Amino acid sequence: MTRPPLTTPATDEQQVLWLDRLPVEQRLPRPPLDGDTTADVAVVGAGYTGLWTAYYLTTFRPELSVVVIDAGRAGFGASGRNGGWCTAEMPALLTSLVRRHGPMAAVRLYRAGQRSLDEIHRVLTDEGIDAHWRHDGSLYVARSAPQVDRLRGWHEMRQKLGIGGLVLTEGPEATERTGLAGVRATAFTPHCVTVQPARIARGLLAAVERRGVRVAEHTRALAIRPGQVTTDSGTIRARSVLCATEGYTGRLAGHERRVLPLHSYVLATEPLDAATWQQLGWTDYRTVAEARYQFGYLQRTQDDRLVLGGRGAYYRFGSGITRGDAGRRKAHDRLRRTLAELLPEIADVPVSHHWSGVYGLHRHTEPEVVFDRGTGLGHAGGYGGEGIALSNLAARSLAALVAGINRPETRLCWVDNTSRRWEPEPLRYLGVRGVSAAATGADRYEHRTDRAAPLARLALRAIV
Repeated sequence: MTRPPLTTPATDEQQVLWLDRLPVEQRLPRPPLDGDTTADVAVVGAGYTGLWTAYYLTTFRPELSVVVIDAGRAGFGASGRNGGWCTAEMPALLTSLVRRHGPMAAVRLYRAGQRSLDEIHRVLTDEGIDAHWRHDGSLYVARSAPQVDRLRGWHEMRQKLGIGGLVLTEGPEATERTGLAGVRATAFTPHCVTVQPARIARGLLAAVERRGVRVAEHTRALAIRPGQVTTDSGTIRARSVLCATEGYTGRLAGHERRVLPLHSYVLATEPLDAATWQQLGWTDYRTVAEARYQFGYLQRTQDDRLVLGGRGAYYRFGSGITRGDAGRRKAHDRLRRTLAELLPEIADVPVSHHWSGVYGLHRHTEPEVVFDRGTGLGHAGGYGGEGIALSNLAARSLAALVAGINRPETRLCWVDNTSRRWEPEPLRYLGVRGVSAAATGADRYEHRTDRAAPLARLALRAIV
């Protein structure tokens, strides 16, 4: 088997499939801030969280003036660089929520996340945003005995919580459900949609502008404080200042240790013909994920490419948000080997795009929505890579808090669930890299021995 070399990236936008395939009308830039201004609400960050928050503010309190700024282009960060999953499933997060907040609070948040899929689809339909929405569910696959046990454990936990909808299949029938090599069990959930994520972000940008929101691109926030955002293009004075910068939060003065930026990597193949998809047994647009600790995830796009991401989250010393060419190439080469392992029939298929994105993680590993009515400061984020659906729900929570209205979203357990800050360097680097190494080691041990890695769960929970 030969493997085609990965091409050298030209520019970020040319290499990100979702940004590269945006319609011309969605590429139009917005001017930066042109001096000092005032508003009722200033939102820092024009990704999903910031744009959804602006959207719901115009719904809950249409009389409020809202300004949204972004250091780059709206949707150019994680909102345009993810794997294209809009999912309400959150196996690791659900376990954490049960442990820290109790089963009732965890289930309320989980069910609210499920309903978010319908809410997102409603808004996309109402606003005429074509995001290549395909609601075919998701398939989690186990390829070793410990992975099968984890799928069974997830299924049993959901049953105890009264959450249905997960169909567990084992044996030959499971193998037939997916074209992946060596599958022993699968767990299917209907609560996942494939999307073109950059189309959502740029479509929301146009939608909030139609509702009177001012969006300034290429305007970097230097500092935020009660009533004020200092930028490189002027000062914004506002009663409420909301931070929606996710993995880029550390660039703000005084916020260096609030959110941990993790790098995730994705590649996309050239389009596959119908015969190849038939050979793989992939007849719909369901997403697929492994039950490993450092898992890979796959999806089929509307133009018949295979998108593959995952296999580990990477952290750079000092919470850096850029990585050198050698590091990116190594990560994407690892993904290419994963493709050959999971789908050997298409191991040599040409890769058209490969990219990375930065997402955010709080110290307690949970999302949070915080608003202080006294200072007017608020923030939301920390989705741990599941932000397409959760950002919509978090934005509704945050917008309702700012608007001062009582809604179910304001009573979810992530409201005012403020995390402590991450440790200073080098403890932060050593801790995160240690957990990553433990996960990688556990996966290798289980693959080699077909037995659960000793103390793996304890080691991986030590960071929380």
